Amino acid sequence: MTASTRRLRLSPIALALLAYGATALAQTPAPAPSTANADAATPTLEQVNIRDTYEREDLPLLAPGRKAAKGARLGILGATSIMNAPVHVNAYTRELAEDWSALTLQDVLENDPAVVFTTNKNHLLQNFNLRGLDMGAQDIATNGLYGIAPANSVPIEMFERVEVLRGPNVLLSGMPPGTSVAGTVNMVTKRALAKPIAELTFTYGTSSYGQAHADLGKRFGPEQRLGVRFNGVYGTGKMGAKDEKQTRSVGALGIDYLGDRARFSLDVYNSINKISNGSPGMFNFTGNAAIPGVGVLLSPPRGDTNMFRGTHGKYDNTGVLARGEFDFNENWQGYLAFGAGEAEGRGLMFGTRAIVTGLDGATRGAIYNVDTRSKRQTAEAGVIGKFSTGAVKHRAQLSANILKMKEGTNNTACNYCYNTNMYDPVTPVFPNPPVWNGYDKATVRSNNDFRSLAIADTMSFANDAVLLTLGGRYQSIKQPWNNYSKSRFSPMLAAVVRPWGDSVALFGNYTEGMEPGQVVGVTYANAGEVMGPRVSKQMELGVKFQTGELTHTVSAFQIKRPSFITDPANRLVDDGEQRLRGVEWSVYGKLTSSLSVLGGVAHIKSEQRNTGKDTYGTPGLRARMGLDWDTPLQGLKVGGRVHYTGKQWSDSGNRLRVPAWKRLDLTTSYATKFGATPVRFNASVENVTNKKYWIGTFGDGFVMAGAPRTFRLSATVSF
Repeated sequence: MTASTRRLRLSPIALALLAYGATALAQTPAPAPSTANADAATPTLEQVNIRDTYEREDLPLLAPGRKAAKGARLGILGATSIMNAPVHVNAYTRELAEDWSALTLQDVLENDPAVVFTTNKNHLLQNFNLRGLDMGAQDIATNGLYGIAPANSVPIEMFERVEVLRGPNVLLSGMPPGTSVAGTVNMVTKRALAKPIAELTFTYGTSSYGQAHADLGKRFGPEQRLGVRFNGVYGTGKMGAKDEKQTRSVGALGIDYLGDRARFSLDVYNSINKISNGSPGMFNFTGNAAIPGVGVLLSPPRGDTNMFRGTHGKYDNTGVLARGEFDFNENWQGYLAFGAGEAEGRGLMFGTRAIVTGLDGATRGAIYNVDTRSKRQTAEAGVIGKFSTGAVKHRAQLSANILKMKEGTNNTACNYCYNTNMYDPVTPVFPNPPVWNGYDKATVRSNNDFRSLAIADTMSFANDAVLLTLGGRYQSIKQPWNNYSKSRFSPMLAAVVRPWGDSVALFGNYTEGMEPGQVVGVTYANAGEVMGPRVSKQMELGVKFQTGELTHTVSAFQIKRPSFITDPANRLVDDGEQRLRGVEWSVYGKLTSSLSVLGGVAHIKSEQRNTGKDTYGTPGLRARMGLDWDTPLQGLKVGGRVHYTGKQWSDSGNRLRVPAWKRLDLTTSYATKFGATPVRFNASVENVTNKKYWIGTFGDGFVMAGAPRTFRLSATVSF
């Protein structure tokens, strides 16, 4: 490991010491109130929105029910209310995560009907599908910038909000490291609040997993300008597959300073995930050219069946992000942000696959010992301005962005080399670890250099009854190791119209997503040709409306995503196309004073136009609906959610169909006081009926069993 790598990695203990040092230096006593000021005549105050003391001032307000927020950050379009946003977006809150004793981003995104996970629950890697398109952890944004978030699994404890924007949108935030075009998932880090926070949460989960989480925050100085927030997590015990042990440690430090005309923030984190003695599996029933599959979809094993006893793995992530904002005057602002992230994974990272060959569950297993690493650097600078041209008001932003990433993977593979059984697996022989000799010598390697210049202008007409957004991003894509270099301008057109007041908004948009092309390989007739970027195009129309304290979004969309195929002349061409058409509804808020709701429904039809086949792993119908009841007993709340996922194909040939499934989860919480000390208890149960089912797919042909009944108990003490 290089010296620079050692300098970047910070342990949770080191972050805690940094937090202590920052708070100690910042403790300046506040001056006593001025007698003259106290005796002065009291001025007339303007009406203000009253916020919860545990709510960040710079974020959109919490919506009724506190599971979602009334607005979200939309990259170059800035912080926007849900009703003013020209896209389908939701923002989930820290309170939602606490209700379910969430550990990772997956625990929160399970509330979103547009999301389907493509790796097992509690897998070391957490990948998912958003609006029918794949996304990995590397494609998660942090405070609007890519390249900072962990590369394998995102811990939820250090974040305040999870903002989910559906569909391709390269204009808003640029290209992510993994080049997904599914949408944007932006994680908003915690900040010190107006009221000090000092909480200690203990969590216990099925099979003996235990965890402690400390959340400490305070503002300092006579005007509370300096804020420090620290989150530290350590957990260990059995979780995932039967007899599998997992260990989590997270240290996250957030520091911010609020000046009169400038604001600064710094976020630093380290997250480590370890697994030992196993992992769940993913199963293929169609086989390959060398190993014929059984050809039918068998009944699933228990979701915690341990296919890989005796294995181990570790993923270590570190990230840092700094941002400064400067007010030139009351209408113009400049900003600069930069950051970096590093990740290192060793052991059983992926390759947890098996081919089922017999009706009795006989299986050929694969097992990998992996060394995968990545380095990412990112920066963005821009100017934001508000001005008017006649009766038209403008909010304009110009930004320049750069993202560099190196990634390399070596693998000691045992490809379907041993016999086992998916219902009664054997213990495989774990291969020796591969040798790491640098990124440029890795077996699988990539080197991306993404640079872009973007501009967007949101124009307001007729007293904000009509909002029109025009913008575009000039994106360059370079991959030096592949001698690839291309660029393209991607436009965006969007509008919001409120013809009947503030409670109804019609919206529409045309947006694009971008993926790198490639240099055609030597096996094709057009070898050496440099293919241009693959551009996904989305058109969306929808309506947002408020009924009482409920906010609804209904939208219809079409996405066309190109793909490379081989033509009859053995040329690699971009004539393939995945077309997705869908209708979605999402809702959050309060049905009554004591009933809150969160959820929605998504219907998607995804087809490979060049083959006429449906896209595998894309269920036609998905529904997530949660309901919470504040009972008459003060402090007691009970709730639950229902999942429904329709049928889906397991493979690109549409040979095997995964049945539809439904699931019930329950949760309850009780807030009380022991003396003067507030205490909150939470309990949740997922898969209440303990049913066995196939939950979804991983890659072409592989299906995953849903997790068995799982419970978590937590207690939070506020000091």
